[in-house]
Amino acid sequence: MDRRDYGTYRLYSKKTGINKGKRNFGLFRERIPLTLENIFLLVLPLLLMLILIPPPKEEAADKPDILAEENLEPISIVVFNNSDSVIDKADLEEYLIGVVAAEMPHNYNQEALKAQAVAARTFAISRARGLYGSFSEHFGADVCTDSSHCQSWISKDEFLESRGDEADWEKISEAVASTKDMVITYEGQLINPLYHSNSGGATENIEAVWSKLGEVPYLISVYSPDESGYDEYLKTTVFTWNEIKNKVRIKYPNAEFKEDPAQDIEVITYSGSGRIKKIRVGSVEMEGTEFRELLKLPSTNLEFSYPDEKSVEIVSKGFGHGVGMSQCGADALAKKGYTYKEILEFYYTGITVEELRY
Repeated sequence: MDRRDYGTYRLYSKKTGINKGKRNFGLFRERIPLTLENIFLLVLPLLLMLILIPPPKEEAADKPDILAEENLEPISIVVFNNSDSVIDKADLEEYLIGVVAAEMPHNYNQEALKAQAVAARTFAISRARGLYGSFSEHFGADVCTDSSHCQSWISKDEFLESRGDEADWEKISEAVASTKDMVITYEGQLINPLYHSNSGGATENIEAVWSKLGEVPYLISVYSPDESGYDEYLKTTVFTWNEIKNKVRIKYPNAEFKEDPAQDIEVITYSGSGRIKKIRVGSVEMEGTEFRELLKLPSTNLEFSYPDEKSVEIVSKGFGHGVGMSQCGADALAKKGYTYKEILEFYYTGITVEELRY
């Protein structure tokens, strides 16, 4: 409620005295006669105010916006093409069509393709601005086409020859065009938008894969539903025990082993998402990521069985490092009605999807 004292205000609005002769006991003095001289004296202060105080300047309605889209040059990016060892400067949006075409199946839901386009755009621009990654690994170019280091890329001709038709290419082009200039930020800065094929049911904390990078608030483990219907979800691989021993000895020549693999393979610790964090193979202890790399396994979410003393069966769940957005999960969420922004917000915790601030 308004706490002003309206009673007091009304009290002092009244005459509190009666004129007696020339004296005035109230708040209202005697009336001033309306002569020309008195009228002029009353109006004079107003005239001086109008003359001395300039009117406020009106902002020009037609003032051009220096950040208007038509005044901005298209963003270009320098790409090292690993397949032919050539460095090219390309229009960012054109480059992104080839990235999305290479990184995500064209038959995925359109909202999933849009999410991939925004993640790929953020990835490219953040590296062009030197926020993440290393220029030295691709001869000073902003990005390369090696998926193990940056992002895959495919030309239209290669796509039409091996993956899809004109309608599929146009579908991908529309996903890129409809999200033009949209990027992902966290507290005002472009994020490091890591992504992978299939999480196996839960994504991974970044520090569990790249311990040197430490914790990143938007790259934390989240449950990722409905990925089991994709081919990348589960894979079974059978190795001979000698194969595994030989691969380990290439890196660790002094490694020692027993005859029974069931005694020589031991998971020491798991990460919060259920992936192997540390494992012992014979006399060697190594990170789960290193074990995956040695055996070229799809992920570090592994289960072991031993059909006999000479073989090891490894069941891998998921595909990729598991950090950030799951592409299969993005498609599954899109089929449920999620928009591309909601998909990105699902996998990158606490982020904002917004237009690029040039």
